[in-house]
Amino acid sequence: MDAHDETAVLFRALAHPVRLQIIEVLARDGEACVCHLECRLGQRQPQVSQQLMRLKEAGLVKGRREGL
Repeated sequence: MDAHDETAVLFRALAHPVRLQIIEVLARDGEACVCHLECRLGQRQPQVSQQLMRLKEAGLVKGRREGL
Protein backbone atom coordinates (compact mmCIF):
# COMPACT_ATOMS: atom_id res chain seq x y z
CA MET A 1 0.00 0.00 0.00
CA ASP A 2 1.53 3.31 -1.04
CA ALA A 3 1.07 6.71 0.59
CA HIS A 4 -1.87 7.58 -1.68
CA ASP A 5 -3.70 4.40 -0.72
CA GLU A 6 -3.16 5.11 2.97
CA THR A 7 -4.39 8.67 2.54
CA ALA A 8 -7.48 7.42 0.70
CA VAL A 9 -8.25 5.03 3.58
CA LEU A 10 -7.93 7.90 6.03
CA PHE A 11 -10.25 10.16 4.04
CA ARG A 12 -12.84 7.39 3.61
CA ALA A 13 -12.81 6.83 7.36
CA LEU A 14 -13.46 10.51 7.98
CA ALA A 15 -16.13 10.83 5.27
CA HIS A 16 -19.08 10.28 7.62
CA PRO A 17 -20.61 12.91 9.90
CA VAL A 18 -20.92 10.58 12.92
CA ARG A 19 -17.29 9.48 12.62
CA LEU A 20 -16.21 13.12 12.50
CA GLN A 21 -18.30 13.81 15.61
CA ILE A 22 -16.68 10.85 17.39
CA ILE A 23 -13.20 12.15 16.54
CA GLU A 24 -14.19 15.61 17.78
CA VAL A 25 -15.50 14.29 21.11
CA LEU A 26 -12.43 12.10 21.66
CA ALA A 27 -10.05 14.94 20.78
CA ARG A 28 -11.80 17.27 23.21
CA ASP A 29 -12.60 14.89 26.07
CA GLY A 30 -10.04 12.12 25.67
CA GLU A 31 -10.96 8.49 26.24
CA ALA A 32 -14.69 7.71 26.28
CA CYS A 33 -16.85 4.62 26.52
CA VAL A 34 -19.45 3.81 23.89
CA CYS A 35 -22.29 4.76 26.26
CA HIS A 36 -20.71 8.20 26.76
CA LEU A 37 -20.42 8.69 22.99
CA GLU A 38 -23.97 7.45 22.54
CA CYS A 39 -25.29 10.17 24.87
CA ARG A 40 -23.04 12.91 23.51
CA LEU A 41 -23.92 12.23 19.88
CA GLY A 42 -27.59 11.35 20.26
CA GLN A 43 -27.02 8.10 18.37
CA ARG A 44 -27.96 4.53 19.23
CA GLN A 45 -25.27 2.17 20.54
CA PRO A 46 -25.11 -0.04 17.41
CA GLN A 47 -24.54 3.02 15.21
CA VAL A 48 -21.75 4.34 17.45
CA SER A 49 -20.10 0.91 17.68
CA GLN A 50 -20.23 0.46 13.91
CA GLN A 51 -18.63 3.85 13.32
CA LEU A 52 -15.96 3.18 15.95
CA MET A 53 -15.13 -0.08 14.18
CA ARG A 54 -14.51 1.83 10.94
CA LEU A 55 -12.27 4.30 12.78
CA LYS A 56 -10.34 1.42 14.38
CA GLU A 57 -9.87 -0.26 10.99
CA ALA A 58 -8.36 2.97 9.67
CA GLY A 59 -6.05 3.19 12.68
CA LEU A 60 -7.58 6.45 13.94
CA VAL A 61 -8.72 5.15 17.33
CA LYS A 62 -7.79 2.30 19.62
CA GLY A 63 -10.20 0.31 21.72
CA ARG A 64 -9.89 -1.46 25.00
CA ARG A 65 -12.30 -3.54 26.99
CA GLU A 66 -12.98 -3.09 30.65
CA GLY A 67 -15.36 -5.08 32.83
CA LEU A 68 -17.78 -7.54 31.31
